[in-house]
Amino acid sequence: MNGFCDIALVLGMTFSGMCSDAGQGAHQPTLPEDDRSVWELPAAPPPPPPAPPPAAPNFPPIIIKREAPPPAPAPEPEPEPMPEPALEPAPQVMPKPDPYRLALQAAWSRAQQSTARNVALAAYSNPTVPMGPDEPPLIGTDLPKIGRRISPDPLDLKQIGKEPEDYSGPRKVSSLPVDNSRKIAQDRYISVQLETGINTQVGADEPGSVILQTTRDVYGYHGRLVLVPKGSRLVCTFMAPSDMGSSQIGINCERILMAGHRAEIVDIGSNVTNQQGWLGVSGEVDNRFWQRYGNAFLLTGISTAVRYAAASTKSENDDGEVATAAAEKASEELSNKFGEITADMLEKTIDLKPIIQIPQGTRLQIRPATDWYIKEME
Repeated sequence: MNGFCDIALVLGMTFSGMCSDAGQGAHQPTLPEDDRSVWELPAAPPPPPPAPPPAAPNFPPIIIKREAPPPAPAPEPEPEPMPEPALEPAPQVMPKPDPYRLALQAAWSRAQQSTARNVALAAYSNPTVPMGPDEPPLIGTDLPKIGRRISPDPLDLKQIGKEPEDYSGPRKVSSLPVDNSRKIAQDRYISVQLETGINTQVGADEPGSVILQTTRDVYGYHGRLVLVPKGSRLVCTFMAPSDMGSSQIGINCERILMAGHRAEIVDIGSNVTNQQGWLGVSGEVDNRFWQRYGNAFLLTGISTAVRYAAASTKSENDDGEVATAAAEKASEELSNKFGEITADMLEKTIDLKPIIQIPQGTRLQIRPATDWYIKEME
């Protein structure tokens, strides 16, 4: 029974407590007491005894002597005040001489000198030259012109009270002083460049439009005030060349749009020059030579070739006479027709104007036709 209960208990069955009671009453296993020394760590060895403190070094005694502070220096005597410099009297400014008084004195002195000369001439006697004991001396002739005065000086006393005559030449009244810092005069040059290219072939009979753009700031006189900022645009017009020998075109600007605030200046009428300041702008010129004469050269060559071919087709009869072939007459007629066609084509193409092309970005300059006064923006 005990063996059966042991097996049942191993399997976890007690059979309603029958096996448990029997098992408990049969034998109760006991375990020995725990040996804690097995699980404890070995005790740490005791720390070594502290080292004895080092002996104090044997230094010689230090003797401190206290010295008395040095006596304070005697105060320096205050410097004697400098005597005030004597004020020199201001130089007396002499008044400017009165020009009327100077003119009066000069006229009076000339009048006195003239009177003295007249008195000396009045006491003058004609010279005499002795000739001999029996001959009368020679007496000089009178000199009436020596004592005659020259025309009166304009600064004589009698001329001082006379009013001067009015200036009779053409005159122009100058303007009042203006603020030159906001003025661009006619002697200024404004650097620009082409924003759009130019081709004079299209619309040659009418003026074309072109846009220019300033490449640097334009400053006024007497300062660094920017009047025309960089990037301002100018609306200009150009005309195609009018004759066959033209190699330049003229550009005229009528309107400027300021960069930034977009203020406008209209009717400026300024001409465009090249970088050397020459009036007019040059570019690539196409004289259209082959368009003008190419067809005429071609037809002339064909006509010459036909006549040459017809002249080589001749025959000779038994009597030695040269018989003209029908091809010669046909070639002559064809040459005449070619001549008429060539003349008509030359008449139509002889007046072809040259084509001038100016690329975009070409650097130019503008010289104002009138002074530009740019009002300050409020």
